[in-house]
Amino acid sequence: MAECPVAPASSSTAAALEPADPLLALNEAFRGAYAARRKAILDSMGPVIAQIDDLLILRRGGQRFEGPARTRRYHELKAINHLPLALHVLLADRRGALDAPLRSQLTELQQLITTAAASLDRRGFTPEQLARQRRILDASLALLEQVLAGNSFAPEALAAFTRAQTPDILRNSEDAARDQIETMHATVEAWKQQMTPEERAELRAVVSTAHMSRPGNVAMQYFSVTLGETWEGRFDQEDLQPGKRVLAAEASFDEAAAFELLATHALDSSVGTRFFGEEIRLERDLLADGAERILAEMFHKEPEPPASPVKAT
Repeated sequence: MAECPVAPASSSTAAALEPADPLLALNEAFRGAYAARRKAILDSMGPVIAQIDDLLILRRGGQRFEGPARTRRYHELKAINHLPLALHVLLADRRGALDAPLRSQLTELQQLITTAAASLDRRGFTPEQLARQRRILDASLALLEQVLAGNSFAPEALAAFTRAQTPDILRNSEDAARDQIETMHATVEAWKQQMTPEERAELRAVVSTAHMSRPGNVAMQYFSVTLGETWEGRFDQEDLQPGKRVLAAEASFDEAAAFELLATHALDSSVGTRFFGEEIRLERDLLADGAERILAEMFHKEPEPPASPVKAT
């Protein structure tokens, strides 16, 4: 029978190199050289665009320009979409009578819905959009009134409510996507008109995005199409060899960090080619191949390749 491995002693500082260790100084020298080279690459790049929340930022020829990525309509639709989700979060998995804190939250939400509904007519929605927003708000208010009146609710009533909202939520989502795409396109095309053909050919983009919304991100899709990269649409399996002109800055909404990412990829491509003969080698953990071999030996199994996406027929 194999012996169980003994867990090593735990300490938050045991693994770190000491401040006086010459290897630490050597590593810091590498970091300094890398940062300086990355800055030089970024400074020498052609035009680059970052999308961060509602803003597009262009760096071109040492100058910085700003333009819109979305309008207020995007946020109006998103806020109304979040209402049924809020009710689900507050009520799902609840049992029995409402406690005082929950009843207070629901009462406050009821008042907020009433105020929001009174503001719809002045927002410039199309007739179809306006009717859709009223359906969501009215259904949410009706559920709240039912729950507060009975001081409890039936789980099946919440399930029926959430399913009923799905079509309108998806239509709102598509309208929000249209707002962002059309707004971005107007901004980007205006900038491209001021560029030389050479600059347009060199144009790159980086998109700041949350982790959960990374696959199929609206801005990633838009830039992939307009810059001529591989467009995967609402992909399930990301391309293992993505293009070089559109990057995602995941969970980072800092402008400097977003642009640095573009330079990091350019620098790492050079390093990967020179050291390993593989341009995208540093786009995965340098320890990845060794880890795969170690784990295969340790657990007596082989890694499974990703399943092929199912094609629509």
